[in-house]
Amino acid sequence: MSLYASVGDVRMRGLPEPNPLDGEIMAALYMSKEIIDKWCRQVFIKQNPADVIIDGNGGDRIVFCVKLREIYTLTIDGNSIPMESVVHYIDSSIGEIGLKDGYRFNRGKKNVVLNCSTGFEAVPFAIGEASAHITALILTKQYFAGKPFIIENKAEHLLDYSKTSFDASDIEGFIEQDTYLLGLLKPYRIKGDGV
Repeated sequence: MSLYASVGDVRMRGLPEPNPLDGEIMAALYMSKEIIDKWCRQVFIKQNPADVIIDGNGGDRIVFCVKLREIYTLTIDGNSIPMESVVHYIDSSIGEIGLKDGYRFNRGKKNVVLNCSTGFEAVPFAIGEASAHITALILTKQYFAGKPFIIENKAEHLLDYSKTSFDASDIEGFIEQDTYLLGLLKPYRIKGDGV
């Protein structure tokens, strides 16, 4: 699994004594990636082509819960839409497409199927910065959202943060209390359920 920042990025921020092992930093980087993905409701690593399935909204524009790189096919209610009628808003930091020529994203449950490649060509700078920042905070404070950051086996450099469960409200508070972090991540947050 790719991460959004490196051990070196985190070490440059200065860490508490005793200095964490590389494995501990890596574990916290995985946790920071999960926090960012959940809060932004998207992933930032380039993904191979796959179907993205969502509910139709009745309009001629729709937002997907991922950054769309390339669109191959679009099907609505089982009907293929000609690609010349699909508008991909490529400059958007979110996965936004529109329809022209009278086509609409008919209201329905899981009736819009987009075959596409997703993610960013490279992790945006702000996302890497946010990951390093969150990781340094976790390692410095040894907790996330008031819950202990548990190092299970330092000898094997493992972190079991599954025991440190956190939910959306934990993430909201953690990010929104830190104005620097909020400024980095807010432009990349997708409205809705996302990831």
